[in-house]
Amino acid sequence: MTRCPRRTLLRGIGATAAVSMASVAASAAEDDAESADRSFESLRSFLPASVESETMTVSIVDFERQLEADEPHERAPLGGQFRIEPETVSKSALVYTLDESYSRPIKVLTGDVELEGDAESERSYAGIEYERYETDDAVAAVTDDVVVIAEDAETIENALAAGAGDADRLLEAKPVLEEGLEAVENADSRTIHVTDDHHVVDDDVETEYVVHASTVLDPDTIEMTVGIELADAAAVTDELVETLTAELAYTPAEPSVDVDGSFVAMTYERDLEAERAANEHDSPGFLRVDRDFDLDDEYLEIEIGRGDPTPIEDLTLEVDDEEYDRDVWADGHGTLEEGDTIRIEMDDVEPALSVRLSHDHELGSSGSGTTILNHFRFEFAHDFRDETLAVEYADDFPLDGDRVHLAVYDHDDAGWVRPDEDEPEPRITAQPWDGETVSEGDRHVLEDVRPGDELVVGWDGTSRRDGVGRYQVAPPGTAAFEYDYDDRTLSATLEPPAEDESDDPQPAAGYELRIDEEQATSQWADDVEFVPAEGTTITVDDVDVGAHVTAVWGDDELYVSGTRAMPSVELEVDDGTVEHVGGDALPASSLEVEGWTEDETVTTSLADEVDGEFDEGSAFEVDDDVQHLTLVYDDEHRIGWANTTRE
Repeated sequence: MTRCPRRTLLRGIGATAAVSMASVAASAAEDDAESADRSFESLRSFLPASVESETMTVSIVDFERQLEADEPHERAPLGGQFRIEPETVSKSALVYTLDESYSRPIKVLTGDVELEGDAESERSYAGIEYERYETDDAVAAVTDDVVVIAEDAETIENALAAGAGDADRLLEAKPVLEEGLEAVENADSRTIHVTDDHHVVDDDVETEYVVHASTVLDPDTIEMTVGIELADAAAVTDELVETLTAELAYTPAEPSVDVDGSFVAMTYERDLEAERAANEHDSPGFLRVDRDFDLDDEYLEIEIGRGDPTPIEDLTLEVDDEEYDRDVWADGHGTLEEGDTIRIEMDDVEPALSVRLSHDHELGSSGSGTTILNHFRFEFAHDFRDETLAVEYADDFPLDGDRVHLAVYDHDDAGWVRPDEDEPEPRITAQPWDGETVSEGDRHVLEDVRPGDELVVGWDGTSRRDGVGRYQVAPPGTAAFEYDYDDRTLSATLEPPAEDESDDPQPAAGYELRIDEEQATSQWADDVEFVPAEGTTITVDDVDVGAHVTAVWGDDELYVSGTRAMPSVELEVDDGTVEHVGGDALPASSLEVEGWTEDETVTTSLADEVDGEFDEGSAFEVDDDVQHLTLVYDDEHRIGWANTTRE
């Protein structure tokens, strides 16, 4: 199930709230508060002042208590590459820093934690003996009492010294952290955020910190609290409380709000039984529309491709971001599930129409959407000598010409643009069918269109995001390659464009062959001045296996074609026997077989199955459960494939 949590530190709290001007009381049951030591003092002492940051987060968690809750999701392993299972951890303290970049400088754990790998016995500057473990991105110190995981050895030393009382501690150096962690007493987990970028209140309301806390009440219930410490108690107004509760209105539980001076706390309970049910429920989705629908029909039917039976009243259909009439789209359904159809009126159907079905449930909401008529068939013909591009509509759906735009982007601006980046402006724009209905066969010719340029056919705009058709103009000609593994030679054949006239061919000097981004020792211009109609071939010696080969054209070095210099093997499978039926003969010791089963990938050295060379006629057996296999040369080059699924 896909979930859509709000990007706010207040996620998980909602509905209306009752405000009482009283001190914040601990919400955990009294017997729990008395029976468990949740002070985390020993863990906190190992957090050194050296990891202090202006904006940071500190989190302390009692895993033993949290694991008593029957959460709807499995807990992820801890400790990065150390992959520590949560069940082995008793308590943890974790620091995030957010100044220049996100980092996790230190984590401290207690419990029956065991790390895999080789360890070295060390003695810290503070005189503490420990076992040292390392991965690519972290160092760990295992003492008799704690496990400290840090980004570097210096932080390990500082942490052990702080734990021994020989170095400054983080919570003493930054008292606001201590205050925030103690703001919600006896909670099983507490996380304090000291940052201005918390999305909780308006920027003009200054905050000291935001704290999240949770307490397990029973296996099916967790109490959640979010606390906000404001810089000025005068900022705690009815309007502020209303703003906070409005931010929280998307969750099913009704929170209470308690105010103590400048501290505001909101508390609610999670119903884990309801969350588990929602998590196990597959919401209706995977919307599908038959592309060949009849425009004369009264309704357009949309098929539900997946989903468990779900009450219609829990579902919302949006068409172009506006809620659609349930009496129309539900078509009399009481519930909706895989195989059912919903509908919209055909009069509402237009190109690039977005349709989204949302399901509100205990975990928030999930949704599935599609875009109707988001691509149309166009035919394109580029004349690179005249620099013209002919665009012809080749689809049968009539288009409103007022809404069809043609936009040409310069080759430097062609390609995908990140959603958070501004798109470049097109070099050429046109609306050739303004005031007309665009029908199959309608044609327009654009001028000043060069190789490498990209044409976007837009609906209601010229952005790539508006595109219902797209074409990138290729440079003239094609290149093909053949690699001789035994001789380590590469043959490269350059052929002219099909429309090139024999009396006006392309200059060979306009093309360049590159090996691993360097100019190859042989070039087509060494042999011919112009590319002949039958093409021209050159040979490059001493080309290493794995080399990247590319052919480029023109001053802008536009990509024509490319390959990697690798041997190749053709495989054939017959009832579990995989045979070499063509291609290069290779030492079996240089080959591995990657086999995919339903559950895992297994890698085996081919030398265990084949003696000497693996050449034409050689064969090996695979297990019955192997469905696909890949032949890998020299640990990295995939050179042969086979589907081994038996009938």
